[in-house]
Amino acid sequence: MIQVRLQPFTVYESALMRTTSTLIDTEDSLILIDPNWLPEEVATIRRDIELKRQGKKLYVIYTHQHYDHIIGAYAFPDATVIASKAFVETDASAQLEEIKTFYEQYYIDRPIQKPAVDIIISEDSTVELGVTPITFYLTPGHEATHMSLIVEPLRLLVCGDYGSNIEPPFIEHDAEAYLESLQKLQSAVYEHEIRWLIPGHGDLCDDRSKMIERLSAAEEYILALPEERVWSPLWPEHAFFNRVHERNRKHVEQKEHEREARQRDY
Repeated sequence: MIQVRLQPFTVYESALMRTTSTLIDTEDSLILIDPNWLPEEVATIRRDIELKRQGKKLYVIYTHQHYDHIIGAYAFPDATVIASKAFVETDASAQLEEIKTFYEQYYIDRPIQKPAVDIIISEDSTVELGVTPITFYLTPGHEATHMSLIVEPLRLLVCGDYGSNIEPPFIEHDAEAYLESLQKLQSAVYEHEIRWLIPGHGDLCDDRSKMIERLSAAEEYILALPEERVWSPLWPEHAFFNRVHERNRKHVEQKEHEREARQRDY
């Protein structure tokens, strides 16, 4: 479904996990971010691209390698693909297996592939896509290959899996890196005077104070681990998130034990 359609961009929302895809229409390019999930949803995005194409160059940006963010890659073979250096270097076999399992469970027949990357982002930097400057930030923590980006003329921040109003942090990589990424994104909100924030799951935010509230809630939650459960009122209470919290807690606890062991070795 369409969550938001404005003149310069459209935010699509999947029926699954409220996962977002974003299509940005610039003077000479179309920029698509994280096409997902279901075949009919991906087909809708592809249709809209063809309606807007008019000779424009197509770019597809992947914020990270989790399967729900790369599952629609098959539909855009004509795109110039952009992702982080870590995305290119990280083995995707587990994520591709997740797609295979999902497709088999629901009798879906679509190609499964890790996108081949044409433009590699190896550091925080600004890249011109046609006439449009895009500032990329490496934001690991949720996942090792993660990056976020700002469409400078629009003051639009696409966070990937940060800044959600419907789910707590998922620490799949490293809690300390997650905190650093949150701080980087909070600084970016002010430095770039962000007008819109789009998370990978949940609702677009067009209020700068609420953007900071979302990012700060995640920061407070992680800082309280593993002892406390500082739960934002934004996040629902249900069994799945209880399991996520327990996994986060164990992750932080294990990291603390490893740090203490290294200190004893010295």
